[in-house]
Amino acid sequence: MDPRASRVLGAVVEAIGDAQGYDAVLRRICRAVVEALPCDQATVYTWSKRRREYLPRADHGTPRAVIERFLQRGFSYGGHPVVAELSGGRTFLVSRGASNTPAMVELLANSELSSLLGVPLIYESQPEGALFCGVRGASVLDAGTVDALRHVAPHVALLIRNARLETETARLAARRTWLASCAALILGAPDVLDVATLLDEAGRELFRTGGAWLLLCEDDALVGLGVRGAMRGSEVIRLRLTDRTASTDALRARQVLVVNEYADSPYAALAAGAGFHPASVLVAPLADDAGPLGVLMLHDGVHPRRFGLTDEEDARLLAAIATAALRKLFLVRSLTRANHAKSDFLASVSHDLRTPLNIITGYAQLLQEETFGPITAEQGDALGRIQRTVADQVTLINDLLDLARIEQGALRCTSEPVSLATLLPSLHDMMAVLLRGRPVRFETEVPGDVVAVADPERMRQVLVNLLANAAKFTNEGCVRLVAESRGRSVHVTVSDTGPGIEAAVRDRILEPFVRGSSPQAGSGLGLAIVARLLRVMGGELAIESAPERGTHVSIDLPAA
Repeated sequence: MDPRASRVLGAVVEAIGDAQGYDAVLRRICRAVVEALPCDQATVYTWSKRRREYLPRADHGTPRAVIERFLQRGFSYGGHPVVAELSGGRTFLVSRGASNTPAMVELLANSELSSLLGVPLIYESQPEGALFCGVRGASVLDAGTVDALRHVAPHVALLIRNARLETETARLAARRTWLASCAALILGAPDVLDVATLLDEAGRELFRTGGAWLLLCEDDALVGLGVRGAMRGSEVIRLRLTDRTASTDALRARQVLVVNEYADSPYAALAAGAGFHPASVLVAPLADDAGPLGVLMLHDGVHPRRFGLTDEEDARLLAAIATAALRKLFLVRSLTRANHAKSDFLASVSHDLRTPLNIITGYAQLLQEETFGPITAEQGDALGRIQRTVADQVTLINDLLDLARIEQGALRCTSEPVSLATLLPSLHDMMAVLLRGRPVRFETEVPGDVVAVADPERMRQVLVNLLANAAKFTNEGCVRLVAESRGRSVHVTVSDTGPGIEAAVRDRILEPFVRGSSPQAGSGLGLAIVARLLRVMGGELAIESAPERGTHVSIDLPAA
């Protein structure tokens, strides 16, 4: 490398040493070239693969009027012979007074220069842009200047590429970080309209577009949600799946479809696209193994070549996130409907069953009272078993009705001061019956000043369920009920020395109908109802259990 080229390259390397960012690097390259060459002005044009143009990116020394003139036109394929020269890897020099083509004469006049040198910036056969240097007045650029810049150009191209890649890496990292935070919001959205709104914001912020439309499959069509323009006037966009549009094509192929220069695409002329005139479009299908859900359409009304490969990949990722969020919302919606249907069914069937059981109980009591004549001891024993069995079934039905009313939001609880000590007599009577014949003690520690805010009848139901469960599974040892005041809350515990809750059902024990394999296991409704009743009364439930070490159930309620 000759001394002049070495001087220019050294000045460029020194100038960009502490530059921050791609544009700063380009500006310092221009200034270093002007000072080291020397010349009056230098401009770096970068090559846009997407737009297929040389675009002015940085300058030093060019008059404002000239800059504005060239910003308005750029150098595109077919727009000026300079492009053919640079794209072919050729350096060109235009000087006033020399033999030039009319186009080159025009270029020199528009630049207000006496001499203009253009050098392609190419590294490893890949163009990064072009460096233009010019002088004004009577000066001209000589062959030595041309040789110096020609030798420096590959090194400058490498420096520009490194700066571009560093900037692009940082931009992509920031973009993926933003996408991750956006994903958290989308996946946590409470309904479909919120998902559509968040996707629209992502289209504007992440892809710098006019926004995003969410179109969902509905019967034989794609139907847009009325969010920020996903409508034609007051009419919601509706595309038949049999139509030929970018959206339906992307959904059929299940691939991201990029339509840059939309006006020149086949879709612009189709009837189904009438009234929609974007500059560029990107459509990502929303589909998974369960089937198609719709499409996400990103659209830009200004830039005809808005979308590139990075946008395509990010749109694919955003569509996957949107698909997961929508599938979750649709599943929750279906489960909610099914749960409501189940609750309605339970309430209806339970009510219908309770009536004949009450009739059976009534007739059994009449027979046992010998209303219709004397009965034998064996008949009396059989009638007693009938009444106990019916009572168990009525209890189960009442539990089903309570569960249905709670899940329907139809259960109403009063809130009043309840002294837990006043419930002890009936609880002692119940436990005496349940524990009869077994070496199990029932111990209580409930001071008279422990008063909770609750529904008295539902509070008793909670304690009955918990104590009955403990008694059912405890064959020896102790069942203990303790209550104490803790500031603004009342803490109640029911503990036993039974075998503990089976590991297989421990994590689901508060779900309805979940029961262990023990012969003593009941319907699986007791704890489920307790948890829901406490929630209605503003209380909380916690369970600790270990194999062969018993179960410890604690509840907290507001204190009076």
